Amino acid sequence: MSSAATPRRIRRGVIARAHRFFTVTAPGLEILGAEEAQAAGLPPPLVLPGGFEAEGRLPELYRANLTLRTATRILLRLTALRATGFADLERRAACFPWELYLKPGCAPGFSVTVHRCRLHHRGAIAERLQAAIGSRLAPAADAASGESRQRIWVRGEGDRFQLSLDASGEPLHRRGLRRRGAAKAPLRATLAAAALRLAGYTGEEVLLDPMCGGGTLSLEAALIAKRIPAGWFRSFAFFDWPAFRPPAWEHLRRLASRGFRILEAPRIFASDRDLEACRLLAESLDAGGLGDAVEVACRDFFTLEPGEVSAAPGILVLNPPYGRRLAAGAPARVLLRAVVARLRKRYAGWRVALFAPQAFAAEVAPLGLNRHDVVHGGLKVGIFYGTLGGGGRPQGKAVPQS
Repeated sequence: MSSAATPRRIRRGVIARAHRFFTVTAPGLEILGAEEAQAAGLPPPLVLPGGFEAEGRLPELYRANLTLRTATRILLRLTALRATGFADLERRAACFPWELYLKPGCAPGFSVTVHRCRLHHRGAIAERLQAAIGSRLAPAADAASGESRQRIWVRGEGDRFQLSLDASGEPLHRRGLRRRGAAKAPLRATLAAAALRLAGYTGEEVLLDPMCGGGTLSLEAALIAKRIPAGWFRSFAFFDWPAFRPPAWEHLRRLASRGFRILEAPRIFASDRDLEACRLLAESLDAGGLGDAVEVACRDFFTLEPGEVSAAPGILVLNPPYGRRLAAGAPARVLLRAVVARLRKRYAGWRVALFAPQAFAAEVAPLGLNRHDVVHGGLKVGIFYGTLGGGGRPQGKAVPQS
């Protein structure tokens, strides 16, 4: 149903008006993500299960993708339909002006979830929606334009179907920095950002990452220290929207780049026993121009003295091996107990953010830290945070003391 009037309709119906968009977060990061969005000056968020919702125009959606560190993806709410039959679903979906949101010939993918719906066959739902969209879009001008990374998210509940367009594309935890061959089960950048936020890291402090593994914590800290937005090195699905205006996007990037800074000396010190992990981290830092922020060394945490890094207490981030990185039984508990003993002995006064399975809370309890619960790789994990030796300001759930 494309016509010469479509560009004008896109300007009036998509570019000029406000939209609802839903920011998806990892379980446990909903409130932290909403707080981050508010601190960034984005529209006031409403916290919901699985994320938070806000209303704004497209440039605000672009800025959210570019800047938010704890977000997983951002969805543009399109429409909600009620349907009790497949023909009814297709007919109602065909009334929506898809040509304002998708380019000619686009064949989007679908992610469908249903709960208590009479239409419960996810594949059939996707097929009917694809047919409805195809009936609205003009054929592609050439074969290449038919290739699309667009995805429609469909959530059905009680015969009501919420349709949303993915603005992000690849999950936002993929910053575009990591080199191929990274360590097994790397920490997601969104969780690293949450840990740094809980520890109070601003980019000004000395930060020690002595079990760096894949280097996610150090890379995220380097972006913060150099004032580089989380999405600076990657592309987004909204680049392919008919309503996308490159000048508006370049304006956002220019504004962001004014805050970039070059550091005279590293403030982040990353180390690991694994020489290959250190080499890959150094490559990622070089590729992203972050080498001025981070110093990498092949060292064992248990022989490292904090005074070698800083004369005054700084911030310590730790993601010891567990789960797929280490057998989840006795060896992981033994390692964690040794880490806790080392922290108590050598790091008094340091602020810390420590990842550990929630089931290992008793091992961490002697540190007297707060706990923020998240899910990582299917495991229930706690981010244990505060100041070693006392003085930490409670910001989350306190760890039960044994």
